[in-house]
Amino acid sequence: MSTTPSNKFRPGSKESPTEPFKRAVTSALRAIAKQPEIEVSFAAERPGLAPGKARLPEPPRKMSKKDAAIVRGHADSIALRLACHDAKVHRKQMPLNMQARGVFDAVEQARVEAIGARRMAGVAKNLTAMLDDHFHRGKYDEITDRADAPLADALAMMVRERLTGLAPPPAAKKVVELWRPFIEDKARGRLDSLESVVEDQRRFADALHDLLDDLEIGDRQDSEPDEDDQQDEQQDGEQDQSGAEGAPEGDAEQDMNLEQADASSEEANEAAEAAQSQSSDNFDDSEMGDDDTPGDTARPPAGGRNEPRGPEY
Repeated sequence: MSTTPSNKFRPGSKESPTEPFKRAVTSALRAIAKQPEIEVSFAAERPGLAPGKARLPEPPRKMSKKDAAIVRGHADSIALRLACHDAKVHRKQMPLNMQARGVFDAVEQARVEAIGARRMAGVAKNLTAMLDDHFHRGKYDEITDRADAPLADALAMMVRERLTGLAPPPAAKKVVELWRPFIEDKARGRLDSLESVVEDQRRFADALHDLLDDLEIGDRQDSEPDEDDQQDEQQDGEQDQSGAEGAPEGDAEQDMNLEQADASSEEANEAAEAAQSQSSDNFDDSEMGDDDTPGDTARPPAGGRNEPRGPEY
């Protein structure tokens, strides 16, 4: 299945230089996610994920290496979510209060991204570029008061740091440093323990609940399944047997899939870099329409202090 074109070309016009780049990014996303039929589109909208579909930012007309890395970072983030995240486990482990939910969502996304970053150096670079762009657009680097710094983002970047050894992206450093003393004082041991369970979503979620308890925002759901849970289990089982898309695999098979995807991802990145170079050096403004760029992320409002932002996907 081909990517969904984001620009319409005049009859007889030659292919935009960004199209080979889009195809390469799409191939890498499908390889890492192990979903060869997922529909990938590029648009000047917020990146997102829906059943059977993924939306990525439209590459700029004159694409720099940084621009290319940001787009690939969004693709890698979505692909790792598909490959390493079980929505059923996440739903059942979700805390009850809204602040804890925001933290839980953000840290789970940090976990799935860390799995890819730990195994593929190119993915790690792409994700760093994407995250730095996200925090820069949100003007997080201008926040000076901890009350205005989202705890969810700070903790997610600290968990990423523990799991990958990578420092927070430059635009996120202020937010992290505003929260670091408090979090380290309350939950240093819990943070250190997360690395040993990064590949196991259920155990990671349990450890994360303990960390939230240490931060005094924990709010676990009742572990006893109620009637609705049992119905969900039955429906989920029926969907799994029918081969529902996006069903995560066991840890061993997941490991194998990511390692097999490494080669495909590297080949796609090389093709993407070649396409990016062509579009930067030989671009003709007449070949494309108006410049489409994703909408800017707004800075967290001061009035909504430490209200968690929703999950990216």
